[in-house]
Parts: sequence; C-alpha cells; structure tokens
Amino acid sequence: MGKQQPAGGPPGPRRPSPAVYRRRRIVAALLALLLLAGLGFAVFGVVRALAPEERAVAEATVPAPTLTSAAATPAPEAKTPAPAPKPAEKSTGTACRPDAVSVTAATDAGTYPAGTAPVLILTVTNTGKSACEINVGTSQMEFLVASGSDRIFSSADCQEAGNDYLKTVEPGASETANFTWERHRSAPGCAAVASTPNPGYYVFTARLGETRSEAAVFELE
Repeated sequence: MGKQQPAGGPPGPRRPSPAVYRRRRIVAALLALLLLAGLGFAVFGVVRALAPEERAVAEATVPAPTLTSAAATPAPEAKTPAPAPKPAEKSTGTACRPDAVSVTAATDAGTYPAGTAPVLILTVTNTGKSACEINVGTSQMEFLVASGSDRIFSSADCQEAGNDYLKTVEPGASETANFTWERHRSAPGCAAVASTPNPGYYVFTARLGETRSEAAVFELE
C-alpha cells in the first residue's frame, strides 16, 4: 500500500511579516530619492553646458557699429576753389623786408601713379632776425606747373576771389600752404582747355607776392 498524503493539500506561500514590508518601503523610497537627485544633477549639467553657447549666440548677434562718411560735393573742374579766408591778425606795423622772406616749393611725393593728384606745397620762412608781418593770403599765392616752356597750370587762372591775411612770423619760423592739383590744364582768364597733361616730368614753382621759389620736379605716370 502507498503512503497516505496529509489531508488538505500542500501548504500555501507564507506572507512576509510587517517588518519586511516596512524595510521594502524604506528601500523603495530611498531609490526614488536617489533617482530624483540624479535627474536633478543631469538637468543642471545640461543647463550649464547650454548657457555658454546661448551667451555666445547672443553676443554674436549684437550688430557692430557702422561708420559712414558724407560724400563731399565735387567742385566744378573749370574753377579753382579758393581756400576759405582766415581772419586777419592785428597788425604789428612791421612788414618783413623782401630779403627776409624766402619761399620754397615741394610736393608730397616724387612720382604719382595715374589717377593720383599731386599735393603742391608752398612754404614761406622769415629769414630775418626779428618778428615781422607777411601777407600769406591767397591773393598773394600762386602755384604754377610747367613742362619745359609749356605753361600747364596756374592756381591764379581760375581763382574767383583772393584774400589778404597778415601773419606775424617769428624769426626762423615758417608758414605752409598746400594745394591739390587735379592734373588738369588751365589758361589765363579761366579759358576752357580741352587737353590734359600727359605722363612725364613737370616743374612746380611757388610764388608769394614778388618772391618766387626754386623749381620742384615731379613725375606723372
């Protein structure tokens, strides 16, 4: 005969005790807190990583200042504009003797490429031993350009109005006037001249009153 089984069938699983439930709940709560903390640190790291890029984009989109210059109104080529008159200084009553005044001519370069306008420079110097007055107004100045015996240009040809400017100049001191020559010809009385100067060597002579300078040679290309 076989063995008899106990009445009522096999025993069911045992239920955990209340202490076990409490431990499980504590562990689950700790895991949830750790998960939330990890997510918080991850979000903070992403924000910090993106912040410099956002600042860089903001700085890059700030428009840079733009500087503009108003275009100057070109003067008619047929007329030579006279420099703006300056107020005359109070006279000292002592004019420089002609032999105490020297005038020199120069240019700002020796050779000028095509399209470059030469700057003609007139310098007057008091070579005397005491201060005296020199009339350095445009009424006394002439910037003359020639090529051999060919008179090319004179600032006096088309000067509409000149002014007098009495300047007290100390011994050994100088006054300088610059004139930009636009590489065109002129004629007495401001008569129209169709031709333009060709490339080559030219001579510039400066005059102030009755005093003339030595020649300054330059080249147009």
